[in-house]
Amino acid sequence: MLAVTAFSGWTVSDALLKLVRQEHIPDGQIMLVSGLSGMAFIFLFTVLRGHIRRLQPHKWSGLFAIGISQWVAFICWIHALPHLPLTNMYIVAFLTPLTVACLATLVLKEHLGWRRAIPIATGFAGVVVAVNPESLMQDSSAWLPYLTVFGSMIGTSSQMLLLRAVGHKESGECMSFYPRFILASMGALFCVANGLVAMKPWVFMALCASGALASLGWALLSQAYKNAPAAAVAPFHYSQMLMGALLGFLIWGDVPNRYLICGAAIIITSGIYLVRHERRVSRMMIRAD
Repeated sequence: MLAVTAFSGWTVSDALLKLVRQEHIPDGQIMLVSGLSGMAFIFLFTVLRGHIRRLQPHKWSGLFAIGISQWVAFICWIHALPHLPLTNMYIVAFLTPLTVACLATLVLKEHLGWRRAIPIATGFAGVVVAVNPESLMQDSSAWLPYLTVFGSMIGTSSQMLLLRAVGHKESGECMSFYPRFILASMGALFCVANGLVAMKPWVFMALCASGALASLGWALLSQAYKNAPAAAVAPFHYSQMLMGALLGFLIWGDVPNRYLICGAAIIITSGIYLVRHERRVSRMMIRAD
């Protein structure tokens, strides 16, 4: 339930951002308000639990790198939001666990092996099916939004890889709070350079809610991973596809085509297999120790 609530909150957060982007709000203001509201929520959440000391960082370098990765992922994501349905964006975003496995092989020198290589290759093939290159050739304007989503996925994958590297040193509250601080700081710099525009009250409230829901998702997900094995929690990430399809249909009238559905099935199957394989490998290493 924690995982489903977290991923549902993230989907609602994305839907709110998509609505805000339709109002032509500058990137800097979106980052500033979303970042500040996320920081406020995490701070309040930590204080109410009596864990204020958990906001004290161990090393700034790792948190700064996570924050930059999150900023890259966020700026790419909001640029693609006005141009693609949520389900299409999630198709590319679901490559994250597969990409993390690739990056772990290159950066952390982890062994790849055929049991990892096959689902990774299959997952990328699923994206090709879902995106349907033939339709992209007919509509060249769709190339840039898909490339932007891919850039967001790379930023998120880098963030996940960094979390693996520094997660044993920093608290979950630190890894949620300070990246949002960097996002808000980058937004403030953008606002200084480009100025501010007046926002409608509902737009401001939507941005605040989006930032709070995104932070709530991180808090709930970290608790879910503490209460259950990763192999049990990670597959619920794909519930975003159903929630995104529902919101996309209700708000914008988006209907997934057969290519998207087939590609999603391939990616989800590959991702679940990879997560469960990683779980088996972890158990074997624990037993060996």
